[in-house]
This record gives sequence, C-alpha cells and structure tokens, in this order.
Amino acid sequence: MKRVVVAFLVAPFPTAAVQSIFVYLWPKKGMGVFEHAQSMFLLICLLFYIIELVVAVPVYLAMRKRLPRSMFGYGVAGSMITLIPIVAGLAAAMSRGQISTYALIYDLILFAAGGFVAGAVFWRVTKPEQTVTDLKQTFV
Repeated sequence: MKRVVVAFLVAPFPTAAVQSIFVYLWPKKGMGVFEHAQSMFLLICLLFYIIELVVAVPVYLAMRKRLPRSMFGYGVAGSMITLIPIVAGLAAAMSRGQISTYALIYDLILFAAGGFVAGAVFWRVTKPEQTVTDLKQTFV
C-alpha cells in the first residue's frame, strides 16, 4: 500500500519537471504561472493529483487484479487517464476561440506523453516483484 501512495505522489514529477524547464527557459512575463518555473511545477503536479483522485484511483482499482501488469499497459492507461479531462477542457476552450491550434497540439502532446511517463513511473514503483536489492542494482 505504501508503494501505491508513493507512486501516486511521484508519478507527475517527470512531466512537471519538463514543463518547468520550458517555463524557466522561455518565461512569459506577466502571465502568472507561466512566469515562474516553481509555480508551473506545482500547477502541473496539482493537475495530475486531481486527475489521479478523480479518474486514476478507480482505474487502478479495476486494473490491478484483472489485467497483466506491464509498463506499456500502465503507460497507455496513464495517457488515457490524463487525456480524458484535458481533452474536455481544451474542447471547451477551442469552441470559445480561447486557444490556438499550436497551444492545443502542444497541450495534447504534453499531457499524452506526460500521462504515459506517469503511468510508467507508477508501474515501476508499484511493481510487486521489486525488492530493495533490485533498487540498489538499478541505481548503481
């Protein structure tokens, strides 16, 4: 159970870090979270945590016993989990003309790839046959 909690907390970090690097390199002055890399990191993590609570927890509970535990399966599930709410929000913004095609494509790629990586990180952390000695060998 501890691994699942840690996995849910750590899974958004790679995506949040990538987006934060982009904001650090190309800040948009006067645009709130787009101005500070730390704010963007927290925002992306919070978005992922909300999506995890609403969508990912029920999907995980359904997947854990029924489907084979593969990194690709969890990656695809993570990608779909993040895309469901993001696509709904982007569609609403697109229908009102509040987002450009470039921003739409960027957000879809960011959240699809980020969801895949989050699912893969989640799989790696919660992998049951993993032991402490396996972790030591992984990081040596």
